[in-house]
Amino acid sequence: MSNNQNNSSNLKSQLKVSSLSQEKEEAQETLEIIHEMSQILNCGLDRQQLAILVSMIENGVNPEALALVVNEMKSELNTYKKIHKQ
Repeated sequence: MSNNQNNSSNLKSQLKVSSLSQEKEEAQETLEIIHEMSQILNCGLDRQQLAILVSMIENGVNPEALALVVNEMKSELNTYKKIHKQ
C-alpha cells in the first residue's frame, strides 16, 4: 500500500470514529431532553426505560400503541400493588 493510501485509510478511520462519537453524544443529549420532559410530565419512567421505548419506536413500533401498552402496564402494576399492599 502506498503512503497516500495509508493516510487516506487512517483519515477515513478517524472520521468514522469522530462521527460515531458525535452521534453517541447527540443521542445522549436527546435522551436527556426526553428524560427531562418525562419528569416534567410525571411519566414515572427512568432513563433506561425511556431509552428502550425510543429504541422500539426507532425500530418501527407505533408510538400510540406503545403509549397505550405502557399505560396499561402501569395501571396493572398499581392494581397489583393495591392488592398486595406493597
